[in-house]
Amino acid sequence: MDTDRPVRSPSALTAFLACLLTLLFLTSLTAAADPSVLGLGRTGDGVHPALPADAAEAPLARPEPAPSGVGGYRLLELQDDDTGQPVRWDPCRPIHYVVRTDGAPPGGERAIVHSIAQIEQVTGLRFSYDGTTRETPRRDRPSVDDARYGRRWSPVLVAWTDPDEYPAMAGYAGLGGPDAVAGNRAGHRRYVSGVVLLNRRHLSDVVTWDDGSARLNAIVLHEFGHLIGLDHVTDASQLMFKQPTVHPGGFGDGDLRGLARLSGGPCFRDF
Repeated sequence: MDTDRPVRSPSALTAFLACLLTLLFLTSLTAAADPSVLGLGRTGDGVHPALPADAAEAPLARPEPAPSGVGGYRLLELQDDDTGQPVRWDPCRPIHYVVRTDGAPPGGERAIVHSIAQIEQVTGLRFSYDGTTRETPRRDRPSVDDARYGRRWSPVLVAWTDPDEYPAMAGYAGLGGPDAVAGNRAGHRRYVSGVVLLNRRHLSDVVTWDDGSARLNAIVLHEFGHLIGLDHVTDASQLMFKQPTVHPGGFGDGDLRGLARLSGGPCFRDF
């Protein structure tokens, strides 16, 4: 699966959302990176991988119903057919992911597992752990990396890194976002890969604070919220607020309404 061969470039993150690192663990970046700069949705040769063997013909699980009320969320990307429907992950196949564990703080692995469990419970999406990786985080990560992962969509990369290795991490506690590709017709854009990058230098310090474990869990879950397709909001009661604070229950009602919009839907069977 993973080899020592370098990752090819360029390709793409659809949105590269971030949590700004300050002494108080606040965030302020609210906009996605310029898609034209990132080279989004490209697989290198323009040919999509074949439909994977683990793609089912029905959603893998039922999502939770959305809380009552309206609003309280923003979505990263809408479909290209003017319907107002969100770009989303395929609910009929698992989201494969790998973890680069180098420098993970105490409790880091647990925070990742906890975040994935919460996302699965709320959305009905399912994740499949493909093991550890030696892949180095870098900009323009390819959505298909034949040399490293074979002829399939690159698994989501979850990695602990720092500004020395990944200069774009400077000033941030975490970076996360999905990688979208166009379907065979309008309205069929979908997320196929992505990254969750976590600042090991800062978070190793955070976990020593009195509420460090809760803060670590909050930032990891926030970044997984971006991976699934949530954008920042201006409502401070939501976990996806641009300056997130610790939420004992994880996602707020607005976050959950946004996740409900990103859940379910028909399977993608074209590739």
